[in-house]
Amino acid sequence: MVGSRDNREVTSVRDNVLRYVRTPFWAYQSLSPVVRRLVIILVVTAIVIDSLFRATVGGASSITSAIVTTSITLAVGIFVWRPPVATIVLIAAAAVAGAAGVADSLIAGAAILGLVSYTCSAALTLLYAVSLGGWLLAVLGRPESGFQPLGGLVIALLSLVSLLIGLAIRRQFERAQSLALQLEVSEREVAEQLKHERDLIADELHDIVAHEITIVALHAAVLDRTEDMQTRSQSQTAIREAAVQALTDIRRVLGMVRGEENLSPERVSSPDGITGTIAAVTKELGQAGIAVTADVPSDLRLPSASLVALTRVIRESATNVLKHATGAHTVSIVLRVERGWVHLTFADDSPPARTSGYGIMRLRERFRLFGGTFESERKSQGWVVSASLPLSG
Repeated sequence: MVGSRDNREVTSVRDNVLRYVRTPFWAYQSLSPVVRRLVIILVVTAIVIDSLFRATVGGASSITSAIVTTSITLAVGIFVWRPPVATIVLIAAAAVAGAAGVADSLIAGAAILGLVSYTCSAALTLLYAVSLGGWLLAVLGRPESGFQPLGGLVIALLSLVSLLIGLAIRRQFERAQSLALQLEVSEREVAEQLKHERDLIADELHDIVAHEITIVALHAAVLDRTEDMQTRSQSQTAIREAAVQALTDIRRVLGMVRGEENLSPERVSSPDGITGTIAAVTKELGQAGIAVTADVPSDLRLPSASLVALTRVIRESATNVLKHATGAHTVSIVLRVERGWVHLTFADDSPPARTSGYGIMRLRERFRLFGGTFESERKSQGWVVSASLPLSG
């Protein structure tokens, strides 16, 4: 376990190094707003102090030294907007200082190496480090500069420490960005999963409300319009059975919400199956005075996903007949299996009427996801619902 973790850390470090090395030459990492304000304050303070110092010492310092120091100070300020441009200015200042043998601001140049490594590409950082090294060697090679080898060693160590600090901060910043991106992706995936589960629950509730409650409303209207005791008894029985079934389905949906049942549509159980569903629909439509003929193979065997999808089509189509096709007298249900596909046709002889949209829309989307087809259209003989699914994925 420890070895595996160590290998992951080594791989992560290698990937970070390769990513840094492959960074485009002019690419840069912007400073945060807080750091920008601090840099501006630092630059203004440094310019004021340097100006007061040079005014106090008079002509003791050379013009070249003043140019180098001012250029480095202004370059630090440019890091607020364009770090690569600031680095190029620093490289030019280092070249001038090395050529003139100016040792002033060497410490500042070494300290700034960390800022360069944090904001700029590896190639530009290397170019600045080389120019800083050349500046240091040029100063050490001039005896009149008075710069001792021990001072050169201190500058070299300071440069190395600054470089490592800059790279470490850059790595932490990139890691924080990567974690933030991963968190955003995870939140998006969770939101999509929640939406998916809400849609599934909405489908279940739609089936319960649209089908069972439609039966309750239909037979409640019958009770208001008839005094025939046999008809009233049949309607009361239908209302009671529909209410019990609705309560059962609602408990099942609540079990899904609590995590007691799987929400995946291909695993949602279908307690009735095709035969049971057709029998229930035949009974419900028959109580409404609609005759049902069914043509289903006796040896029918369907995958769970196909079974659930087709029973949904039958129930939704029956619900639409009860709700909208008030003039229907007959319903035909035909199921065929041909060449690896199962085909369902649900037709009625109703006159033109407005149909519900939500259930049809969800069924069409479900069949599309399963690689099948779904059509609901008005034809000369009435409404025809056609659904097809492949028996294999």
